[in-house]
Amino acid sequence: MDVKIKKVAFLGLFMALLVIATTVFRFPVPTFNLYFNLGEGVIYLVALIFGGPAGAIVGGVGSGMSDILGGYPVWAPITLLIKGTEGFIVGVLSKRTKPYLAVAAGAAIMMIGYATAAGLLYGAGAVPVELAGDFVQVSVGGIIALMLHYRLKKYIIGR
Repeated sequence: MDVKIKKVAFLGLFMALLVIATTVFRFPVPTFNLYFNLGEGVIYLVALIFGGPAGAIVGGVGSGMSDILGGYPVWAPITLLIKGTEGFIVGVLSKRTKPYLAVAAGAAIMMIGYATAAGLLYGAGAVPVELAGDFVQVSVGGIIALMLHYRLKKYIIGR
């Protein structure tokens, strides 16, 4: 199979997995229009395996679609920007440094971005709630991605 076709097929599957991980495995936060989900692991996994551009597209578009499908349309453009940047940073940095440092940098981007957005949309009271949920989300997602990426990369990319 042509390498480009294989890559596009895998990216499509990962985007579908991201939408499922974000919409099906979602845990709403009472009081604010926020939620915790398991999509972070997919974003990090794609970025670590395929690099920055793929991480940006799958992370931004897939997560933005999840916001729309899940009833959080006001968050979709914000998510597109934050998750796209997060996926891009993780993918680019993973080629230059240790994967866990790349994931940590992406996690920081995500947490700062969403804390800022929550503060602007819902007021300062939403910021600590957002940061707490995001910390758990990026930690769980990071652990999942770091545990899986070497094995999956070998089978998907062949290296």
